[in-house]
Amino acid sequence: MNVLAWLTTGLAGWFWARALLPRPAAPAWIRLGREAAMGLAFGIGGTAAVFFALLWAGLTPEAAAWAADGAVLVSGAAVWALRRGGEIAAESAPQAARLPYGWLAVIAAAACGAAFVAGAWLMLKAGPQGDWDAWAIWNVRAKFLAHEGLWRNAVSPELTATHPEYPLLWSAAVARAWAESGQMAHSAPQAGAFVVAVTLVLLFASGLAARAGREWAALGTATLLMTVSLWRTTPGQYADVPLAMFVLGAVIAAAAAQQAGWSAAGLALSGALASFAAFTKNEGLAFCIILAAALAGAARVRAVWYLAGAAPVLVLTGLFHWLLAPPKPMLSGASFQQLGRLGAVLKGMAAEAWALGDLPAHPLLFVLLLLFAFRPKWPWRPLWPAAAALLLLAADAAVMWGVAADVQWQLRTAADRLLLQAWPVLLLCAFWWLAAAEAQGIPSRAEAPAKPGRRKPAAASAGKK
Repeated sequence: MNVLAWLTTGLAGWFWARALLPRPAAPAWIRLGREAAMGLAFGIGGTAAVFFALLWAGLTPEAAAWAADGAVLVSGAAVWALRRGGEIAAESAPQAARLPYGWLAVIAAAACGAAFVAGAWLMLKAGPQGDWDAWAIWNVRAKFLAHEGLWRNAVSPELTATHPEYPLLWSAAVARAWAESGQMAHSAPQAGAFVVAVTLVLLFASGLAARAGREWAALGTATLLMTVSLWRTTPGQYADVPLAMFVLGAVIAAAAAQQAGWSAAGLALSGALASFAAFTKNEGLAFCIILAAALAGAARVRAVWYLAGAAPVLVLTGLFHWLLAPPKPMLSGASFQQLGRLGAVLKGMAAEAWALGDLPAHPLLFVLLLLFAFRPKWPWRPLWPAAAALLLLAADAAVMWGVAADVQWQLRTAADRLLLQAWPVLLLCAFWWLAAAEAQGIPSRAEAPAKPGRRKPAAASAGKK
């Protein structure tokens, strides 16, 4: 049950993804894969948020866990049933450039995926309690949430080492699995870390395949799996991987909404996922606000649907910070006056960007080589997701500049994880730009010349007469 509890969230979230996510003009396996990944992300975030809200309302952990599952499942099924009879927004069919020797990319992605799954599984078994943040912050607070009558200890100001001011979505997700199983075993946070990492990769692959096709999706996925910090952070059971999953899901849902003429349902789904990020870590709250501003500039008044989707969990997040979380000043004016700290932060972030991979398999270097080789024409579209991810990194850098703690310690312990939160979005945008047929000198699949000996379709021949 500690493992099954994570998979059942996918069923609850699938109805929401099926009902709200615009359908791409792509093969069925791409549509179903993206819906499954989006359903897992929504289910994990939705059930955890409702579980904590019900705990706060006075339910026991076991009752809150099962009620949260039922609430997300029933409400999602109801929304899906109501929208089945109506018109479902569909994404426009993008034109993707042909990727030379694309079959090699498929083989590389399959090999990288198998290695990542095997490596993450072995490392999780070898270190069942995860790294420092897992057993000292997220999992210990989950234990309080899973014990009847003790959930308020998770926000006790006396437990300063556990950061009681941090939001509780990831701890609530682990506690929900424990409450449903009735046993506090290491398998719950282990399975959660594994499922979230796989969901992040599937989200990336399906979000890229929906716009660029199988070969580009395979090449992009192989590049993502070159990222060293993803391999290290997943078995560490950090909350940064769930945060990266919610950030990526919110961007993919918003981009799908844009292709469907700024679909209201797609924007609402994006807002919900961004609000889950806000209740996961403070950086997620910054991203939720940044993405709202980016969509307000791109979608104009339609961005109100994003706010509508984000509102329920954003209200819960605001109430948590206002009524429960102990006050703890984060920033110091004296730190902002030290320009040397800013220089150290920028230098440290640049060093972590270079440490994303190891030569010769370095994801950043590989993407730069691809951009140089294919040279997509400016303006690159869509640009707003990359701008939102870069602004998130800028906000993270500003916080490290302004906190009172030693800046070198901050860089050593957190810089790589902060970069991981935005890296999948930046990588996704780069491959969207690379695959855009109108930005290439390479013909798209629809424009590629027919092979000798093949006859053109009759409809095409008739259209030329």
